[in-house]
Amino acid sequence: MLTESQLKDIERLQMIVEQADRLELKLNWYFLRSRMTEDNDFFYYEGEQLLGYVALYYVGGAYEMCAMVHPDHRKKGIFTKLFHEVLDALKERNTQKLFINAPPESQCAKKTLKKIGATYAYSDYQMRWKRKELPESEVDIKLVKATAEDRDDIINLDMHGFNLTRDEAELLINVLLKDAGHRTYMIKKDGQTVGKIRLKAEGIETYIFGFTVTPEYRRQGIGKAALIEVVRQEAETGHIIFVEVGTEDDRGLHLYEGIGFETYQVQDYYEYKGDL
Repeated sequence: MLTESQLKDIERLQMIVEQADRLELKLNWYFLRSRMTEDNDFFYYEGEQLLGYVALYYVGGAYEMCAMVHPDHRKKGIFTKLFHEVLDALKERNTQKLFINAPPESQCAKKTLKKIGATYAYSDYQMRWKRKELPESEVDIKLVKATAEDRDDIINLDMHGFNLTRDEAELLINVLLKDAGHRTYMIKKDGQTVGKIRLKAEGIETYIFGFTVTPEYRRQGIGKAALIEVVRQEAETGHIIFVEVGTEDDRGLHLYEGIGFETYQVQDYYEYKGDL
C-alpha cells in the first residue's frame, strides 16, 4: 500500500502539474488510497522531491495508466524512464492491452503519446449525480449484496458484459476482493440473478462501475431500475455519486443522464500499440 508520505507527494505533484497546465488529471484517488500492493506505482525522485509518477489500474483484460511529470523537469527523460519500468512490469503479467489516459486539452500529452506510438481509442465522460427526485422504478428488482456463493455468476457476468476471458474475470474478482471499500450487488428479478453492479466507497464519495445485465434481460428496464435503487441507497447516506461512461456507450450515457447524472469532465484514452 502507498504510505501517507507517498500520497502527499503524489497530491503535491498533481497540484503543481494541474496549475501549470491548467487541466485536471484523472488519478483515481479512491483506488490510490486503498492500494493493497506497491507494484502498480512508479516514482521518480530527485532528493526528496517527487518529479515523476505513473499509476496503473487493472480494469479487467487491460491496464489503464496515468502519468505526470513536474513541468520544470520535462525533456529530461523522466517519463521515458518510468514508462520503460511500466512496460517491464507488464511483460510479467497476463495482459495484452494498455490504455493511457490524458486530458483532452493537454498538447504535451498528445505529443508524448504520439511519440511512443499510442493512438486515440475512446473518451470517458466523468459524471456526477445532481441531487433530484428520483423516478419510481417500473420494474420490480432487488439488490442483494454478493457473497462467496455468487463468485461464478459474477465471473460469467464480467465475461459476457465486458468481453473478458475467464482468466481475466477471475483476476479482476481476486483484485477487488482485496479492496475493503468495494461492494458488489447482484441484481435479482423473480428470484433469478439478472445482473450485477459494483460500488467503490471513498469517504463520502461512491463510484459506480462493473454494471451489467445479462443479454436476455436487457432492454426491459432492469438496468434503470437497478441504477435508481443504487442511487437512492447511496444518496440516503449523503454520499456524492460518480460514474464513468465511454463515448461508445450512447445508451449508458442516456440512462445516467435520465436520472440526474451530469458530465463534469472528459478524459481521452490512447492505446499503446507496442509489445507488452
